[in-house]
Amino acid sequence: MKHVLFIDTRNVTRSQIAEAWFNHIAGEWAHADSCGTMPAHAVDPRARQVMLEVGLDIRSHSPKFVNQQMLAQAGIVVLMGKDVQPHVFKPDHVWDLKDPAGESLDAVRVLRDEIWTRVLELIAEIRMSELDSITTIRQWETLMLCLAETPSAEREHIESDRTEANAELF
Repeated sequence: MKHVLFIDTRNVTRSQIAEAWFNHIAGEWAHADSCGTMPAHAVDPRARQVMLEVGLDIRSHSPKFVNQQMLAQAGIVVLMGKDVQPHVFKPDHVWDLKDPAGESLDAVRVLRDEIWTRVLELIAEIRMSELDSITTIRQWETLMLCLAETPSAEREHIESDRTEANAELF
């Protein structure tokens, strides 16, 4: 199972939203956690509210301190902003998302939607990297079902790749 770790400074908004989106979309094939380099005591209530608005309940989430075990289990490490100092770990991705501390609820909604897009792109990237190991049309069909919720532009790109893969097989 793929494991993604979203790291933020305080682990109160950006990384909590990313974790919730990723786990909602990925289902059974992958899992995400979030943590902070200097975690706060509680998740930002605005993050909880904007996620409830889209049907995801993160009220049970709490900030966690990044540790070596989390880093060792992670196949992919994502820093949520350039304000996050990686210290002793090397991230695979750095998302330049502004910390919404002091921003309006509408700004947190915009951030939520931006994170949704980035999580979809990350999932598509992970799934496409798995194509190298797919050897049968049946496995390809299963992958297509897993990606059913990707944006239409992504689906068109994937369909094009599928047609080319089929041509190579026959």
